[in-house]
Amino acid sequence: MFLDVLSLLIGFLCLFVVLLILFNQKPNRITNGYLIAILMVVGLQRFLYAIEALDFTHKTYSPLHIKPLLAFYIVPIYYLFFSRLIQGAGLLKKELLHFIFPSVLIVINLIFTSYTVNRSVYLCYTVIYFLLILVMTRKFIYRKNLSILDKMSYPAIKKWVVLMLALTLLLFIYSNYISFQDLSNQMDLSTFYRYSSLVWLGVIIYMFKNPVIIFGEHTFIKNIQSNEHQDFQTWSHKSLKAIEDKDKIVHQTVSKRIDSIILEIKTIQKSAEVLSKTTLNAESLAKALKTPKRHLDFIFKYHCLYSVNDFSNLVKVNYALSLINEGYLEKYTVASLGEKCLFNSRFTFSKNFKKFVGVSVSDYVSNMGIGVDMEKLDQLVQKNNTAHSASV
Repeated sequence: MFLDVLSLLIGFLCLFVVLLILFNQKPNRITNGYLIAILMVVGLQRFLYAIEALDFTHKTYSPLHIKPLLAFYIVPIYYLFFSRLIQGAGLLKKELLHFIFPSVLIVINLIFTSYTVNRSVYLCYTVIYFLLILVMTRKFIYRKNLSILDKMSYPAIKKWVVLMLALTLLLFIYSNYISFQDLSNQMDLSTFYRYSSLVWLGVIIYMFKNPVIIFGEHTFIKNIQSNEHQDFQTWSHKSLKAIEDKDKIVHQTVSKRIDSIILEIKTIQKSAEVLSKTTLNAESLAKALKTPKRHLDFIFKYHCLYSVNDFSNLVKVNYALSLINEGYLEKYTVASLGEKCLFNSRFTFSKNFKKFVGVSVSDYVSNMGIGVDMEKLDQLVQKNNTAHSASV
């Protein structure tokens, strides 16, 4: 009884997650449609099983019970899920090729109703696909040269890949066990649905604990932005001016990645590890993001509120503010602070600090020391920053 109710709950939760993914899509972000397909299959299977097991109906609606050959469709869906997750979106035409063999089997079964597939065929079919999945996941787990944004989401995604790999292995093993027993055996399918619901409960809990799986990399960016003490408005996701004819070719190439690249730049802007070693400009960002420099030049030209030089100095000043607020000047000098933020001299540091913050370093520090309302000081910073942005 408990496992039957759990199956019903898992059915609802899987379908609920599908709705979350569909209604929280972001512009220029590719959704893993095969994750949606898996969740829909899992959710519907368990929901239909549960309403029958709990005596809400006496009619069987389970697709696998009615047409066991449908299991051949599920195998490539899992493979393509891993392919999208690890390698990114591929050509849809190539992905559809994976469904030709299952479709042929279904057509033959519709014409010759007594036709059945040799169990060894399904065994070889699942083994080949699982080995392909295994090769992909191995490359993903041991890959190097991650971008900044990748490094943030990699631990959660890595665990997600391993978890789904284990789940896929269990699915393939048990489906072959059922196949060699009797693929249409209702008791075996019921046992599978009931106990696999326990596993899927753990999977769904993990998904909610790691929203990047459901909502993507935007979740990390939002978390970063919600923890910011100072937030200089630097980027516009819409073009700030009309695209010039000479830049239209680059625009066509990079247009679908603009939001993603800006998000990655914003992430780097908050990375103390990067800011303490690298002056951010189009060249250094292109190297860090593994993106052609001409794409970064285009984004700075049409989507940044500052010139490249001002952006570089602004990021340094923002880094200096965070160090000051953490108590850096309690132990070190202003000159040391400027040096740590990679300014060439104390004069250059002081000049840019006042330019963007609106007050000198000493005034900012003294205001902190006498307990001035930091919210009001933040408003001063924002006001000065907005005025400067408008003038650029």
